[in-house]
Amino acid sequence: MLLPEMRPLFEGIEEADSICWNPHKWMGSVLETSLFYVKEPDQLVSVMATDPSYLRSSVDGAVVQYRDWGIPLGRRFRALKLWFQLRLDGPAAIRERLRRDLGNASRFAGVVGAEPGWTVLAPVRLQTVCVRHDPGGLAAEALDRHTLAWCEAVNASGRAHITPSLLDGSWMVRVSIGAEQTEWSDVDALWALMRSAAATTSAA
Repeated sequence: MLLPEMRPLFEGIEEADSICWNPHKWMGSVLETSLFYVKEPDQLVSVMATDPSYLRSSVDGAVVQYRDWGIPLGRRFRALKLWFQLRLDGPAAIRERLRRDLGNASRFAGVVGAEPGWTVLAPVRLQTVCVRHDPGGLAAEALDRHTLAWCEAVNASGRAHITPSLLDGSWMVRVSIGAEQTEWSDVDALWALMRSAAATTSAA
């Protein structure tokens, strides 16, 4: 939503009652940073509010008591992390990095799709690319074992981390290109590692 060119993906979001997302993921904020937008905060207050005598003050009706918006009574000032990131990096730099990741994901999908035996399994709209390697001649269960084996080999190398996931009952691999320091050279190195792991496990 930070990128004007991606806004069509969010058409209709104004109909949602609430939106929660984590800047500590792709946006690159420090861990435990979540944004929670709510249309009707009174609904939260009606469920979460606490009103013991020792928490009452003369300004209760004039200020927003955020303690009544969630379960924890005391909390860390997590919003400060996001404020620091916006002040230090600035929205323009964050947008530039997101565009870099979107470009690298699209480029990676093109490279994978052009390689024999490899398939991109879903449209690449953001930074995650879903892939499968099929060396040919494997039944469904054997192909699942092969997929999990080469995925685990990549992760066991310690050089990258990818995640297996089920799609229509069959295993595939998700490659998420969103770490703050990731450049195309890193994605290219991962691609070489994936091909090597797939070739080794299919030969085993």
